[in-house]
Amino acid sequence: MAKSLRWRLQIWHAGILSIVVIAFVSILYSQIRRGVLEEIDSDLLANARVLEGVLRSRPPETMEGLLRTVKQLDEVKDENGVDPEQASDSDLSSSQRWQSEPSGMKWQDALSLPKPRRRGPPERSPTSERGPLPDRVPRPSLPYFSIFTSDGQLFRASPESGDTPWQLTQRPIEFRVRDSQREVLLKGPRETLIIVGRDVRREWSRLTTWLGVLLATGSGLLVFGLIGGWWLSDRATRPIQQINATAARINANNLSERIDISKMDMELSQLGSILNSMLARLHMAFEQQTQFTADASHELRTPIAVLLSQCELALSRSRSEEEYVKTIATCKKAAERMRSLVEDLLLLARADSNCLALQPVRTSLRPIIEDAIAMLQPLAQEKGVEVSLTGENLEWVFDPSRMSQVFCNLLSNAIHYNKRSGSVRIHLSQNDEECSIRFEDSGVGIPAESMQSLFHRFYRVDEARSRESGGSGLGLSICKSIVEAHRGTLNVTSQLGVGTVFEVRLTI
Repeated sequence: MAKSLRWRLQIWHAGILSIVVIAFVSILYSQIRRGVLEEIDSDLLANARVLEGVLRSRPPETMEGLLRTVKQLDEVKDENGVDPEQASDSDLSSSQRWQSEPSGMKWQDALSLPKPRRRGPPERSPTSERGPLPDRVPRPSLPYFSIFTSDGQLFRASPESGDTPWQLTQRPIEFRVRDSQREVLLKGPRETLIIVGRDVRREWSRLTTWLGVLLATGSGLLVFGLIGGWWLSDRATRPIQQINATAARINANNLSERIDISKMDMELSQLGSILNSMLARLHMAFEQQTQFTADASHELRTPIAVLLSQCELALSRSRSEEEYVKTIATCKKAAERMRSLVEDLLLLARADSNCLALQPVRTSLRPIIEDAIAMLQPLAQEKGVEVSLTGENLEWVFDPSRMSQVFCNLLSNAIHYNKRSGSVRIHLSQNDEECSIRFEDSGVGIPAESMQSLFHRFYRVDEARSRESGGSGLGLSICKSIVEAHRGTLNVTSQLGVGTVFEVRLTI
């Protein structure tokens, strides 16, 4: 499974999709939670600002009196064990009663929170006509407040505040979470500390519900994405399976079958085209190999048949000395033809396996071509063909014996397939990176349909004339292999009835 492309695609898709879903759920939940907290904190801070406004609206002397009243009431409570807020008028002195009701207003009337605004439908009471609310559903809570002096003494608190602890804070506004309460701490006038809070269990319950919904939705999306990813990976790897099935059916006896790329995507269709091109080359190579074997057998059959027939003829009865000499000469000629053919085949085999032995040295080209002209001059004179050499004397790095073989073959073909009283012009030229040797004749030319097969082994443009001249059809193949072994090129252009040009280009 670790080496399966389909499984790797699915694993990567599942991993990326999981990260995206988890990130989406986390970000969305954090935004919802932040929005809920900001709404709660905004309400708490607004209520704290109301209390701060009430305290700031009192004159400084009244505030100082109120603070002294708190201390006196605490002392009374400590000395008499009487809670001033629950004591009757007879339990307090007139001075304490006056201070406890500054400006004729009681504390609970002056310092109280505004009534909460109703948002949404009215809440059902715990004992509504539909029955009591279940315990697991938190009921809406009202805000509470506590006001402390700078030394931590409770100045004023609402009945719902309970035992709200005092906390030293350095910042003007600070939020805290205490059990299930969310509270805001605001520094008020005269170093007072205003704490406003409320129970947030109802909001936490809603957030928990939201989290469950998000997790369920994310899980559903993840499962749906995994199913879709499996389907996509199956479709993505299906063409590869088709390529495998087609490749499995192809063998040495069935090289004509090709991969169907009509319904493949661009990337896989390119791969299929490359494989089809490779199969076409293999098919051609197999056909050439088969043709080569047949042609080699056919070429060897004639000299072997000559050898056998001459031997049988010589052994059939006693012969004279002259007849034996003639028979041996015929056998020798057939054997030389076989040896030449075998050597040519061996050279081509070495060239195909990149084992063609070369001994390159820096040598002048002109003397080698002149030697080839001198060697073939009798043949040229016999056909009345004029051979000329032009161009500068070039020096290049190559194997003299191998290149001499190339020049002899090209010149021999130019003379053989030339017109009576024709001409062969050899021209040498050179630039900074390459040299060129052109063999231009005024012969019969080569048909256009034969140009593609001209360098194939055992190929003859004119089968009858080639056999009469003793050619085996390997000369141009050998020339091309030798030139390519020198990292050069052999090009040909021809016009039927006008002539042919062979050009050897050697690069640095």
